[in-house]
Amino acid sequence: MTGLKDKLINWNHRNLSLTGRILVANQVLLASMWYLVASWNPNPRMCSQVHGVVRNFIWGGKVAPSGAKVKWDTLTLPIAKRGLGIIDPKTQLEALLAKLLVRGLAPGGEPWKELIRHHAD
Repeated sequence: MTGLKDKLINWNHRNLSLTGRILVANQVLLASMWYLVASWNPNPRMCSQVHGVVRNFIWGGKVAPSGAKVKWDTLTLPIAKRGLGIIDPKTQLEALLAKLLVRGLAPGGEPWKELIRHHAD
């Protein structure tokens, strides 16, 4: 979590618009999390903390808590549906883990696939 907050501190000095903060959240902050979950499954508490860090950054451009102006469900809606297009960490994590499971169950003898198959039995 500290690493995510450190990344945000570097962006705090910039005068970003709401659109800019959303872009930073999706492309810098959350992209770091997707990289990590490729080899590690964070617990629900960690996902909740990431949710809070992203929310605070979007509304205040800061790591510290700030008042949300729109519900999280609206933030995570696609722009075409009148949302702000934030990638929901919990939903993305579930999608990435499902993708890994599907790839693991596909034919092939790679060691990591054998490990997944062994745990699936």
